[in-house]
Amino acid sequence: MDYRQLIKDSWHYTQNSKQLIIWFGFLPAILTTTVSIGYMAYQFFAFKKSWVFDNPEGSFLHDVVSFIWEFINTHLSWTFPLIIVAVVLAIFYMLFPTLAKASAIQKIARNRNGQQAGLGTGLKYGLMSFLPLFEYHLLIKTFAFFSILIEMSFVLRNLGPVIFKLLLPVFLLFLVISFGLTLFFTFTDFFIVIDGMGVFESMKRSGRLVFMHWKHTFLITILMIIIGIRVIIQAFVVFFIPIIIVLITGYIATVALPVTGLLVGGIVGILSLIVASYLNGIVDVFAYSVWTFTFLELTGEKETSAREVVLKDNINPHHHLGAHKNL
Repeated sequence: MDYRQLIKDSWHYTQNSKQLIIWFGFLPAILTTTVSIGYMAYQFFAFKKSWVFDNPEGSFLHDVVSFIWEFINTHLSWTFPLIIVAVVLAIFYMLFPTLAKASAIQKIARNRNGQQAGLGTGLKYGLMSFLPLFEYHLLIKTFAFFSILIEMSFVLRNLGPVIFKLLLPVFLLFLVISFGLTLFFTFTDFFIVIDGMGVFESMKRSGRLVFMHWKHTFLITILMIIIGIRVIIQAFVVFFIPIIIVLITGYIATVALPVTGLLVGGIVGILSLIVASYLNGIVDVFAYSVWTFTFLELTGEKETSAREVVLKDNINPHHHLGAHKNL
């Protein structure tokens, strides 16, 4: 396997797939980035108002609930429409990124095999594998790296340092398990989407594929680094956007009208979100391409059985004669 050529082909394919980036990269990235920003902002203020940095009487969660309740009482006519919008966005956030990934993998795999597959073809076949892929994502999400970090932050913030130190070995063990599962289940998505297999069968096949092709550990390591770079970019964006919005809004509010500060902060925040989501969409499509090309190449290789006869030209006849004599 030519690792450099594979990554080069993946990047070339990504550069020539603008529609794929927009529809199956950028749009789901807007949802995931927005939710990540909101969640990380909540984590920041929750830590800020916890014993770690302060010793307040209440919690940030209490402040959020109180604000929502006060808003409902003050703007009762807005409550029902906002709830409807929130529910629709929540459903869209839960379903669309998985569907986009399945559709992108279908399109990339078919294009790699020489098929003239567009976005519609990818979406059509992506829908067929959506439910098992969604089921797998729900199953594995509990053991995700960031899920464990969130649980660690919850314990540290709410249960204190003593309990956190007691549970730290357990958390570290789960982090190791998370890394192992991520490695062995690397190709589960692709067995589900491309080969149409079930969830547990795909997990089994993925583990076997990773184990049998241990010589390609270097390639898998490179791919993990690529995913790590994507995570770093997303984490940086998640922290950077709220900070920019708060700083700009606060500065303008001090030197000008508060409404002007909110307006400028909102515009900067939206523009930053669009740019960040587009960059994340590019990285996502590139990662899908690398993994899909790797999956197709590894699964296309034939495994040699112990019963398979090797060509006689590759056998030293004198060696065999000597072996018969020794018998």
